[in-house]
Amino acid sequence: MEKQPIPQATSPLATWLSYLEHLHSKTIDLGLARVSEVAQRMAVMKPAPFVFTVAGTNGKGTTCRTLESGADGGGL
Repeated sequence: MEKQPIPQATSPLATWLSYLEHLHSKTIDLGLARVSEVAQRMAVMKPAPFVFTVAGTNGKGTTCRTLESGADGGGL
């Protein structure tokens, strides 16, 4: 496959889009099948007995450290 020259900064959008579309000659598999295969090989498909979901804007790091300390202290 022949490489396209890099468009100039003033080139039209269509030229840039064409250039970007042809950067990779191989199609990328965006599915999760490969990830599932890796997870199965690593034997990590079984969910954990406890799952904590920590969300929000502030305090996630502190909250996670506190949960980790409690879990370590409790033998989890």
